[in-house]
Amino acid sequence: MLTMTTQDIHDDKLQETFQQGRLPEESEDTHDQKTPAEKVKEPARYRIWAILSIVIAVIAWLIAGWNGYAGLATGVISIVAGALALRSHRHGVRNTAITAIIASGVLVVVLTAFIIVIYLGLNAI
Repeated sequence: MLTMTTQDIHDDKLQETFQQGRLPEESEDTHDQKTPAEKVKEPARYRIWAILSIVIAVIAWLIAGWNGYAGLATGVISIVAGALALRSHRHGVRNTAITAIIASGVLVVVLTAFIIVIYLGLNAI
């Protein structure tokens, strides 16, 4: 009993490609794929959110030196801006947003720990 699998069909196409003197990359199957220029362009708003989130994170760290509550609020805003940029398909944009989220998250955790543990804890004594 003769049965053909998809692997056999693929092997047959590959063999025909080599017999015609072409490389596998030049076969008809790969011409259906879109080139990078033909891909749908992503809206610039994700890139703007990522850049905005990293700038706000740096500002939050600077503000935290003078006023902890303002630094805390600015850090939370940076986390939200970074979260809005995570929907991007570009790795650079997502990596920038993740970096801003981590930087702001560390600031928020440190300031929150200081406010709760040290400030409120010492005032209770």
